[in-house]
Amino acid sequence: MIYSIKNESLSVSVNSKGAELWDIHTLGGDSVSCLWDGNPEFWPRRAPVCFPWCGKVDGGWFSVDGVRYEAGAHGFVRDMEHSLVEEGADHLRFRLQWAGDRSRWPWPFSFETSHVLEGRFLTTTCTINNLGASDMPVQLGFHTGLRCPFTAGRGIRDYCIRFQMQESPDGSDRLALTESLFENDSICFSNLQSEWIQLEELDTGRYLRVATKGYPYVLLWSLPEIPGWVCIEPWTGYPGPGHQLAERPGAILLPPGASFSRSQRIEASV
Repeated sequence: MIYSIKNESLSVSVNSKGAELWDIHTLGGDSVSCLWDGNPEFWPRRAPVCFPWCGKVDGGWFSVDGVRYEAGAHGFVRDMEHSLVEEGADHLRFRLQWAGDRSRWPWPFSFETSHVLEGRFLTTTCTINNLGASDMPVQLGFHTGLRCPFTAGRGIRDYCIRFQMQESPDGSDRLALTESLFENDSICFSNLQSEWIQLEELDTGRYLRVATKGYPYVLLWSLPEIPGWVCIEPWTGYPGPGHQLAERPGAILLPPGASFSRSQRIEASV
């Protein structure tokens, strides 16, 4: 089911499946659609959350206490129905309760996702509670597809990825968008100094900005030719070799009864 909120600057839709951002529109003047539309010909998702792990798992499986669990990319909460537990004009909160099982994930947990509007900012916060009796390995990542181009009649070469600091591969504060940029899949940055990364229209300076402060990994991703979107993805963890999730880069062991929370903040200045 699709739920909507808005304020004076933005209108936002959220799908209860995965508690996934479904649409972001600016209000006033020329309305701009800020999110990829999920065209299944290219990529059927829009802004999924990665949990309990980020990226692929070595060999497509992990092991817990000698039991093998099959594992696709980016965890499984993005594919599950989340219950709406709070709704207001400018905010939504969803909850997923996972009892734990021996086919997918042995730890019980609750997973809450809130989407809150404030001016031209949208903050999405995910909070995980370990409801089990043993430490639970945790990785969390946001995988938001920003529409590119976001102005009709423009092409991808009219845009760049801009960093707050000089962080691009050539030591500058921007990365040009070209048709071949994602021929080898995603681009990963670790230990960025930039507090944000933005998709920017070169001649106007208009931008969609994602806050990245505090995240050890940030990925950029699209398909070759950039067929309508660029993802800016803050992740707490990263794939690694082996079948023990606790040994993956950036993995956090969440004790029984403890909680873990991270936020993504998007600014739409378009």
